[in-house]
Amino acid sequence: MITFDQRSDAAAAVVLKRLLESIETNLPGAIEAPDSECLHDFRVAVRRSRSVQRELKRAFPAPALKHFRGEFRWLQTVTGAARDLDVYVLGFDEMCALAPAGTRGELDPLLELLEARRLRARDEMAADLRSQRAAAVFAGWRSLLMGLEQLPDDDRPQAARPIGEVAGKRIRKVYKQMLRMGRPIRHSSPSEAYHELRKQGKELRYLLELFGARLYPAEAVKPMVKALKALQNVLGGHQDRQVQVALLLGLREEMDGRAREALGPLIESLQRDQLAARGQFSERFDVFISERQRALVKQTF
Repeated sequence: MITFDQRSDAAAAVVLKRLLESIETNLPGAIEAPDSECLHDFRVAVRRSRSVQRELKRAFPAPALKHFRGEFRWLQTVTGAARDLDVYVLGFDEMCALAPAGTRGELDPLLELLEARRLRARDEMAADLRSQRAAAVFAGWRSLLMGLEQLPDDDRPQAARPIGEVAGKRIRKVYKQMLRMGRPIRHSSPSEAYHELRKQGKELRYLLELFGARLYPAEAVKPMVKALKALQNVLGGHQDRQVQVALLLGLREEMDGRAREALGPLIESLQRDQLAARGQFSERFDVFISERQRALVKQTF
């Protein structure tokens, strides 16, 4: 439980300790792979922790935070390939449903290739997560959080400030950044523009879910989260197709005969689906930046 007037470092520690518990709870399942959702939940908790580290950085001692930001980035990196391949394998039928009906049966070698890569990626990830480095990250991070509020405030200018004020300012700032980034986007804009807006949207969503929903009125937060989720669904679909196309183009040389030929129509279908997401963007973004929504942000945060 956090309160509006609570010190920012104390509130951050409450939220981050809860996220660390999720990381440690899901760690065995992520390593042993009985359920792919364990790895997903592990990565979500790591991403949310990284977001708090960024957004509330001035509540932490700079040298220690620099170290742990690097280590959490490492955790995100070493689990990335395994999670991506989980998604590709589990969503294989859905992806292939976009291919012309006559070519779907030719894509079985692609699934075999993805499954083999998935096993190798999981073995590599498991070794990293079992390492002394990973154990030191978790232990050291917990130690810092447990003693954070007792550290000197000299190099932590936001440590003693009320979390409600700090979180509100960050929510408002990230929302405005999304407005600036999203307004110039057009149907012909480069994929990077959509992807960068998506990343910024994740940052805002984590702020709203971890702090906004606990500190601000639900009638202001819920509509904002709803509009953001709708926008993120379009941006996420766009990015998923971008990554899938890049993956298939990279695997094309490893496939033979009919399987290789079948990739062409599938890639074209994925690219059309990506373009369809671009066609939905303006409508979702307009809701997110509506006059009513902007007024709610200004009044609330």
